[in-house]
Amino acid sequence: MKLSKVTVSALLFFFAGAPIYGSVSAAKGEATIGTCKTQNAVLQVRQINPTTVEVIYADGTHLSIDFYGENIFRLFQDNAGGIIRDPQAVPPAQILVDNPRKAVQQLEVSDGDKSVSLSTSSVEITIDKQSGLFTITNLITGKTVAELIEPITIAPKQVEMKLTAHPDEYFYGGGVQNGRFSHKGKMIAIENTNNWTDGGVASPTPFYWSTGGYGVMWHTFKKGKYDFGAEQANQVKLSHEDDYLDLFLMVNDTPVALLNDFYQLTGYPVLIP
Repeated sequence: MKLSKVTVSALLFFFAGAPIYGSVSAAKGEATIGTCKTQNAVLQVRQINPTTVEVIYADGTHLSIDFYGENIFRLFQDNAGGIIRDPQAVPPAQILVDNPRKAVQQLEVSDGDKSVSLSTSSVEITIDKQSGLFTITNLITGKTVAELIEPITIAPKQVEMKLTAHPDEYFYGGGVQNGRFSHKGKMIAIENTNNWTDGGVASPTPFYWSTGGYGVMWHTFKKGKYDFGAEQANQVKLSHEDDYLDLFLMVNDTPVALLNDFYQLTGYPVLIP
């Protein structure tokens, strides 16, 4: 039987298989989207309780997004399969207060063609299905306050996250960073160097806030480095010497409000009479 060119083309297309969003290669754990293969593609987003959503990626890893209030949420991802837990310290210590949560009236999950959105009355997280990258929007002001610009990397001895930085955006925090209070264009160590001179760190805190309208508190006792544009002006690069991701993001429009969000999680500082 002689086949026409059209028939041959049709058979080749059939046996090659048309690309379908969310199809998974068992051998490599890759999602195929058009002609692009990425392990960070989102296969599924599911709400597992009133405050928590689980994002499942093409490589089989899971990211939990747990809301501790209308404007505060926790990102947790352990590629070794561990569950959400407190970080270990020797001697034992605790970062969070006993009751760090506030009520979340309603958490909505909206599934679109190219993205998935999670929203409360104050915050919206939009996750791109193909890249797995997300943006965070303050729904009260309508402003996008933070954007993930590369997939979060989790290695055996380091976790790294990169966010956008804008020319008019400034960064503060990190605990007692001697000789510095504004960190734009600089790199700070989240590590006790026992050095009280300029550039030393006497009492580090894994927390910073941005004039862009958000704050980050990494839930760990491990050493870290926060680069606010020292290596690359348009990005914030955060890393800790850990093997899983556990951090809190808070969204608010004033420094006082962001500090109060931080105190909600850790408790207010002691004020000596």
